[in-house]
Amino acid sequence: MKINYKPNFISQNIDLKKLRPGNSYGNLQKKRNLYFENNKSNFCIKRMCPSCNYSKSSLLLKKDGFSIVKCNKCNLIYVNPILDSEKYLKAYKSKTYQKIMKSLGEKSHKYRVKRFGEERTNYLKNFLKNKKKINLLDIGCSTGFFIEAAKKEGWNCEGLELNPSAVNFGLKRGLRIFQSTLENFKTKKKYDIITLFDVLEHLSNPKQMINQAKKLLKKNGLLYVYVPNWDCASRMLMKEQNCHFIWPTHHLTYFTPKTLQSFFNKLKFKLIDWETQGLDLYDFAWLTKKKKKNFSLDDKQIDILQGYINSSGNGKNLRMLVKKI
Repeated sequence: MKINYKPNFISQNIDLKKLRPGNSYGNLQKKRNLYFENNKSNFCIKRMCPSCNYSKSSLLLKKDGFSIVKCNKCNLIYVNPILDSEKYLKAYKSKTYQKIMKSLGEKSHKYRVKRFGEERTNYLKNFLKNKKKINLLDIGCSTGFFIEAAKKEGWNCEGLELNPSAVNFGLKRGLRIFQSTLENFKTKKKYDIITLFDVLEHLSNPKQMINQAKKLLKKNGLLYVYVPNWDCASRMLMKEQNCHFIWPTHHLTYFTPKTLQSFFNKLKFKLIDWETQGLDLYDFAWLTKKKKKNFSLDDKQIDILQGYINSSGNGKNLRMLVKKI
């Protein structure tokens, strides 16, 4: 796949202490499967490939009691079998999950507005051709840090979120956030932009979600998606068992740039742009320090090397912008 060439180093300029306050990230890793450990259930759903519906796959690995497989036809990687979808919905509304995300997302909200919300808004402005009135829907909006930044541009912003704590936090900041799935969201509005940041990987049927979103998009409307990148440096460095985003109790589908573009092609979207960014080397440094091994790069060196990783399309965070056709 063609990726835009970046002739100069671009710093990500991320303050990890503000992004992951206290021990919030370590706490997430420690308790990430706690809800499912306390609510054990038999696997009950076998999946076809979430992209091409092919039934045959090959086992790649097992982790946390789940099998992660690769489609023999389109190469998409996904968890199979999975739990009933209702169990995942309950997990994201659970007090366990709310407590974890409260310490991670709510305490870093203001930083996320400034660092990530404004970045995403400025990126999307490049593709709007100076259009003034923008209707935006952010699905899985968390505390609403992105729509808070976009709202400052005068955009008409709404968000959907399942976590009650995050919804209440956003509402107190004057944001229009609904505690609802997209399937149950009732609106007559059509949107210029729909965003899904770190959402598709959580879904048992991501194709259904995108088809529902497509109905709410205006003609030539934009869909902007972030997902973990299976073809990333952190997986290669840390290996699957230690890699944080390989989280089969929560992350049910794993995309690469190629399989994500193929996924959208099948759903009649046109690729506009894609890139990767990530914290691959910071996460690798976190792991080595946890295992009491030496890691000799300082933050500046990590940032420089991460820039080259991102430019090659191997950052952990895969970002893709597509247009409804």
